[in-house]
Amino acid sequence: MTAAFEKFMRQHDMTGSEKADGYSPDVFIGLNDREKDCVFKLLTDELPWSAEWLFSLDAEKASTVVKEKEEELRGRSYGDVYMLQQVLVKFTGDLIYQKHMIEDYPCYDDRLKARVVDAIECTPASAAKISFLKQVILTETNADAVASASIHFLDAMKIPEKTEEEKKEYSRLFDELRSDDVNVKLRVIAKLEKR
Repeated sequence: MTAAFEKFMRQHDMTGSEKADGYSPDVFIGLNDREKDCVFKLLTDELPWSAEWLFSLDAEKASTVVKEKEEELRGRSYGDVYMLQQVLVKFTGDLIYQKHMIEDYPCYDDRLKARVVDAIECTPASAAKISFLKQVILTETNADAVASASIHFLDAMKIPEKTEEEKKEYSRLFDELRSDDVNVKLRVIAKLEKR
């Protein structure tokens, strides 16, 4: 048994916040082939939280496994499939998974919606992403999701907030995007898109 495998197993068996910290990258360096297979299986059992680590271990094999799991988990209101989709976009560059994130968004329970908005923000800029952020701002009733979408939309529009004056303007725009008045939101969005 290699030192890397022993260290991996120690981290794998942790609980609570220590487990939430994830694995240190060095636990994947120095594994023999048999250990890599074992580690891959253990990480597969921890999906979706371990998706990035799977790619670190064996990107080709991970791509197949994560794609299959993504397909299996789509449409669940309490699921974490958005985590798999975000990792697939990151490691494969395939924006179909960004599209899946956007399509799946309405299915999510309210407690997850802001996290999903943030995950979509971590994918590359695209017209679909901007359109999604605007849609959330205009139609979503979940205040946390609207706040996240508003911040990400302002950032996508490159609204500066370095000076005190810029910070005040950013704050005003942020408040208007979260307004209960759809016409106010539409005016702000139109104004920002003309810049």
